[in-house]
Amino acid sequence: MNRPEPVPEPEGPQAWLLARGREQRLSPTQRRVLQCLLDALPGVAFLSAAEVAEQAGVSQPTVTRFAHALGHRGWSEFRAALRDVVLAAPAAAGPVPAPDEPFDHRVAALDDERANLETLRRSVGGGGLDAAVALLAGTRPFGVLGLRASAALAEHLGYFARRVLPGVRVLTDGSTAEDGVLQLHADGATALLVLTLPRYPAATVRALRQARALGLATVVVADTPLVPFAADADVLLVAPVGRGLVFDSHAAAVVLAMSLLDAVAASDPQRTQARLEAHEALVESWEHVER
Repeated sequence: MNRPEPVPEPEGPQAWLLARGREQRLSPTQRRVLQCLLDALPGVAFLSAAEVAEQAGVSQPTVTRFAHALGHRGWSEFRAALRDVVLAAPAAAGPVPAPDEPFDHRVAALDDERANLETLRRSVGGGGLDAAVALLAGTRPFGVLGLRASAALAEHLGYFARRVLPGVRVLTDGSTAEDGVLQLHADGATALLVLTLPRYPAATVRALRQARALGLATVVVADTPLVPFAADADVLLVAPVGRGLVFDSHAAAVVLAMSLLDAVAASDPQRTQARLEAHEALVESWEHVER
């Protein structure tokens, strides 16, 4: 099967602007500003902050904060830097797309995710996944912690984990996360799976450190090995996130979480088979089938 051709990386002013944006952890509204700038080059390099805010559908202070995030004292200073890049671009290079052919950041985001999955493919062959499976396969109950942006992934993993593992508990409420960890420990858990994707909730870090204090082994799935709480993980598994859209995309994290569950289920094939067969016996009662 032939792989689709990746979207060519932009050149000139777009490449400069995209690189600057990728260097920072921009908020969703700041990413909207970045996308507006990429789509509106070169003319946007001569607009005021108010005009950019109107085009991007954000407030003027958001445009100013975007400039600050990229290391400038304000919009005027950032605009001057961008203007220099635009004016220095060789005319023959054609770095700026025609107005009816803007740089498609959504398609480029798919290429970013493909690169993230390739990074994940290279990393899962190491000993980290095996070490995580060894810790999680023996814990009862099986606890999964994921708050805020990570809550959906925790629920997704928990839904399928309940089909093959006994005693699955999913903790997604930051106000009760520490209570949940305490109860897991009291009920005999020996390890905790923590999903923490940007931005990292303070409640996640507190619950993670509480788990360590109670003697639970911790397996952490994060987007980078450089998270400030890396020392609190017995095993740290890395799933890069896509940062090209307004909100992060988590394709690699989903694949890693499901791969981890698959490996834990495979550690006890007889139990897994028995539980799957019991689950399949219920399917006819709820699965929709066209007659």
